[in-house]
Amino acid sequence: MAKKSLPPLSAAEQALMDILWKKHPSSVLELLEAVNQGRSEPVTRNTLQTQLTRLEAKGWISRDDSSRSHAYEPAVPEQRGRTSVLADLKQRFFGGSNLALVRCLVESGDISEEELAELRRYVRNSTGKKGEES
Repeated sequence: MAKKSLPPLSAAEQALMDILWKKHPSSVLELLEAVNQGRSEPVTRNTLQTQLTRLEAKGWISRDDSSRSHAYEPAVPEQRGRTSVLADLKQRFFGGSNLALVRCLVESGDISEEELAELRRYVRNSTGKKGEES
């Protein structure tokens, strides 16, 4: 059975998910501190609470109400979440084409020679594995 697709995330929601995937469960105060670290204009508690409510409604996080301070944690494993976000980005910007996405990354010049070498090794190894499955 195919996994249910996840609703897309805003940039702020993605930043919250990145924090929660690294440190969970987290309280609102812990999240507020992490979100505001290094920001010149801090996010308010109300804004953060709204974002958390939206993430919960979208199915990305869950909330534990068993203590006075609610604890939030990812409802979606990091790998599945990142794959979902990438699939959405690939569809919206590259017409669903893996090649177009990778070509854009390579042609942008933002990939180092070391990363390109690693990508070549990865492609070479995964191509050999696919041949074994046939």
